[in-house]
Amino acid sequence: MPWQWPWRRTHDRALWQIGDVPMQPVAAGVPVTPDRALRLSTVWGCVRLLADSVSTLPIDVFRDDERDPLPTPRLLQRPSADHPELADWLWAVMASLLLRGNAWGMITDRAGASLLPAQVDLLDPDRVSVQEDRDAPPVIRLDGAEVDRGELWHVKAYPVAGSILGMSPVAYARESIGLGIAAERFGAKWFGDNAIPSGVLSSEQHLTRDSAKDLKELWEASHGGRRGTAVLGQGAKFQAITVNPEESQFLGTIGANAATICRIYGIPAGMMAGVELAGHEDYSSPEQRAVDFLTFALRPWLHRVERGVSRLLPRTQRARFNAGGMVRATLRERYEAHKLGIDGGWLLRSEVRELEDRPPVAGIDDQPPPPAGGIA
Repeated sequence: MPWQWPWRRTHDRALWQIGDVPMQPVAAGVPVTPDRALRLSTVWGCVRLLADSVSTLPIDVFRDDERDPLPTPRLLQRPSADHPELADWLWAVMASLLLRGNAWGMITDRAGASLLPAQVDLLDPDRVSVQEDRDAPPVIRLDGAEVDRGELWHVKAYPVAGSILGMSPVAYARESIGLGIAAERFGAKWFGDNAIPSGVLSSEQHLTRDSAKDLKELWEASHGGRRGTAVLGQGAKFQAITVNPEESQFLGTIGANAATICRIYGIPAGMMAGVELAGHEDYSSPEQRAVDFLTFALRPWLHRVERGVSRLLPRTQRARFNAGGMVRATLRERYEAHKLGIDGGWLLRSEVRELEDRPPVAGIDDQPPPPAGGIA
């Protein structure tokens, strides 16, 4: 039955396969699943970079518009039984979003008078299926059994109108990922099968089948696998064959495919080793590249996870990542920025010392400003 959009559609265990026959190969002749996609080095690199960046950032909880963070709730101290460390839990959430477009969790513990979630055990997205109908609420099943939506935690990567599910990057980039897998497989076979001989052994004399075989065996017995001195007789000559790998095209294909996958995940191409930079990126500083990565690649994912975690908190509270440490300015730039803040009156000296991990000094905010050219 063809897949219908947007009503009366059922997403089976292969959520990433939107409307495709399970395990159907792409044009490159290879099947593409989230697991297979992760074996492609560029996909692994993009997923690792984004998941590492999100999971290692500190996350705080605030009330309404207050600036001071609240004590860390129990949920963020031990988020689940299988991932007691918050960093591991966030990494797994990001991996599900980046590969399948949806992250699912089962609320297994509640606390407080309002019975807010205190523990969320993450689920393999392939175990969850969703049936959506225009005339009825969505039906969510876990391993085939219907589940109360109130007991599930769900975050989607790319929302689409008319569906509670998010679009999967792997599903919509199957052709590009399949091409990358096929190119890497071809390259491995090209080197592993040794289809190109190392050289040609020729003779000016007429060689019969048996004499050619004897000459080949004699050469391989004397020089195979070694770089010894070659001694040839009877007019025999050896000519080594060298092949430029780029002439085989697959290395160029791998490079172009890596840039394509970087665009899919919004990763600056220069952050993936082996992807050549072009234009202004050749001359941008590491600090500027960090700003670009934070602004264009990481920020949307931080926002998605923040919203998902905030839904587990009281209505008056929200979660927020502290991404300030992602961009490290030079010592001079940082101190100049601090001075501008102090002179402008919107930054206290005690706050500057705290930002620089310096011990507090009593009464430092009441000290008079230093003379021109002096040091605070």
